[in-house]
Amino acid sequence: MKHIVKSAFFITVGGALPLIASVLLLIPYTDNLNTGDYGALAIYISFALLVQILMNYGIDSYLSVHYYDYHDNPQKLRTFLAEITGGLLMYGLLLTAGLSLLSWLIFPLIFSDGNISFWPYGFMSILTGFFNAWFRMYVNIQVFADRARKYFWFGVFNLVVTVGISAWLVYTNPFTLVGPMWGRLLSGVCIFLLTFGFGLSEFGIRLAKGILREVKKYSTPIVIFSLLTWVLGYINNYILNGLATAEDVGVFDFALKCTLVIEYAGIGLLGTINPRIYQMWKKNGNIESTPEENRYYHAFSAVNILIIAINVCMLPLLIRLFVRNADYYDSIQLLPILCASFVFKGLYGMLVNPVFYFKHTKVLPRVLFISAVIQVVAGIIMIKYFGIWGAVWSYFLVRPIQVLVLWWEVKTIFSFKFNAVKMIWMPLLQAAIIIGMFYWNPVNAWLAPVSQLVLAVLLILIVFRNELKSMPGLVLKK
Repeated sequence: MKHIVKSAFFITVGGALPLIASVLLLIPYTDNLNTGDYGALAIYISFALLVQILMNYGIDSYLSVHYYDYHDNPQKLRTFLAEITGGLLMYGLLLTAGLSLLSWLIFPLIFSDGNISFWPYGFMSILTGFFNAWFRMYVNIQVFADRARKYFWFGVFNLVVTVGISAWLVYTNPFTLVGPMWGRLLSGVCIFLLTFGFGLSEFGIRLAKGILREVKKYSTPIVIFSLLTWVLGYINNYILNGLATAEDVGVFDFALKCTLVIEYAGIGLLGTINPRIYQMWKKNGNIESTPEENRYYHAFSAVNILIIAINVCMLPLLIRLFVRNADYYDSIQLLPILCASFVFKGLYGMLVNPVFYFKHTKVLPRVLFISAVIQVVAGIIMIKYFGIWGAVWSYFLVRPIQVLVLWWEVKTIFSFKFNAVKMIWMPLLQAAIIIGMFYWNPVNAWLAPVSQLVLAVLLILIVFRNELKSMPGLVLKK
């Protein structure tokens, strides 16, 4: 048990290190980049992430299943890993060449105003995506091999070199993209060389074309899922860049980065309660909701409401405290609506759990495809007429639509019986309060944020009083 707890700690903290690095880099970025340059940087970073998805091609998921097929045979396991790394290297080099040519041709068409160019930063983004995909593949092998400490320390190394090199270059080359772009590329080179050396000594590299066919067959649906997730998260940046300004991209992306705490807190909460729910399903063979199971979801909904309310209240203070460039203060007015877009995370988690547990993952690409189409169409129309506020409201509106589409897809898999007040009406009420407080806009800038926090706490104490009493038992229950 002690080993399991330590492993869980190192993997959880190690997995959060990229978020910590992103948050830490916001300080040198906002100190030394105007909002237009930051907007261009956001485009390049999201492009590098898109390349990383294509480069990785779901190998993490493929390894998570097939690693244990060879776990009891060290020699076969080394051969398998050598073929995986050799396949990724060969595929990655070919894809780098292909994407470079394709990007060189289409960048001028997509970014016609010239503020985003393929050379040199677009090409550097492709290289960064390749290096990060390799690093992610290797460190995830450490998780499957039960080497949690190694996974953690590789994550620490990545954080140190990324933040250290980037911050140094940003401060020595202020108000240009030289620092952030070279910082990410050079840190990518460092983590690639480190993991390449370790991988070469542990299992080597072997070129085998057959492994790529197997990975393609298994991972293509996962890649589609990841690409659609990317569209939901980043497409508004590209629409804003085309229909508005790079400065708007910078302000909008910075505001979204500030809400990452809500997103990752939700992931952590689900990671805490899901094993207990899955145990109940396995033990009882459930195909419908139970009161015991719903207690976890109700508690999740209460905590999520509180986290959102705290962020709405505290983020403006933290931005003014740590960000010295006043141009970024324009993002503060966007935060209430963006934070409110997370109110249905509890309901979404409840709906998506049966999809994973009962292995009906084929519904997820359909859900995300419909959501992505709505996101793109709504984004284009609303940004055209309302600018940056169109991006904010389209981001907000697509979230409940995504929940509705998911419910329609999974209602035949699982019978949901839950307290609608706690899972639907309370989140809706919180969203209404936040939006109402935002449009109230009192003379005292702190009255609205503090008032919505006080109201959220009071409503939680009243509506979720039973969950509050049993919450220690829910957390500590084995």
